[in-house]
Amino acid sequence: MIAVMKKTVKAILPPPILHRYLDAVAQLQLKNVPKKHFDAGPLRSIASVECHRIFSDTRIAEAWKADHARISSLFGDGDYFGGVNPGDRRALYFLIMALSPINVLEVGTHIGASTMYIASALNRLNQGGQLTTVDIIDVNHPEQGAWKKVGMPESPANFASKLGSLNRIRFHTGSSLQFMRTTKQHFNFIFLDGDHKAKTVYEELSAALPLLQKGGLILLHDYYPGGKPLFPHSVTISGPFDALKRVRKENPLIEVLPLGKLPWQTKQGTNMTSLALVTRAIADHVASYPAAAK
Repeated sequence: MIAVMKKTVKAILPPPILHRYLDAVAQLQLKNVPKKHFDAGPLRSIASVECHRIFSDTRIAEAWKADHARISSLFGDGDYFGGVNPGDRRALYFLIMALSPINVLEVGTHIGASTMYIASALNRLNQGGQLTTVDIIDVNHPEQGAWKKVGMPESPANFASKLGSLNRIRFHTGSSLQFMRTTKQHFNFIFLDGDHKAKTVYEELSAALPLLQKGGLILLHDYYPGGKPLFPHSVTISGPFDALKRVRKENPLIEVLPLGKLPWQTKQGTNMTSLALVTRAIADHVASYPAAAK
């Protein structure tokens, strides 16, 4: 009955009113989530994250050029529906190469666009790095996998095999929250790109922080600072921003670093990205911490 009502509401409301309605529902859902614990201790300090240096590293640029050529020859170089755009995939690759994590967790595999670049970077680092990627559906299913539905020629596992990086990837099917609450693994880098509802991101971040090794980082996708548009012709996704706004009120030591403008093109002819790092604030600055998140 509830599902039918939701479909009816979506069918009859004009897009602007529908967007406001869905936003109000999401805000209510977030408000009703019991307060969680957010330990900033494992996070790398924001002062130690030098994105400008990372994205201008010529050594990484050469490695990316070679790996990008291999990946795009098989996977393509498009902005596939629901997949991480090419510019963001490049940013992910640079971050993995610069930070050299041993264990990476990705929430939201989908068609494997970001998965291929993370695994290729780990492969190049040659230090036994592993990527665990979690999705609510079996992303490699021959009929139900998202790759099949968007018209990709092969599954993420088959692409990874052809790229020589399948041994770096563990595919897990199931709830991200269930996985994070039960796994015995720990990670140096966690990429949250699954369900973007505020309630889910709030709960995922609480579950992810205890899994971080000391000095680790969490990367968010679809983080729109201030809940404002980044791209000229896209709907703003407010969930991650709203979730982090509440998190930062509850623990001012949690800091968000939007990556903002990248040195290369990302989406709709812009250089803007919705990627944002979750880091640890500088303690001396917390006293002047504003009430609202960036």
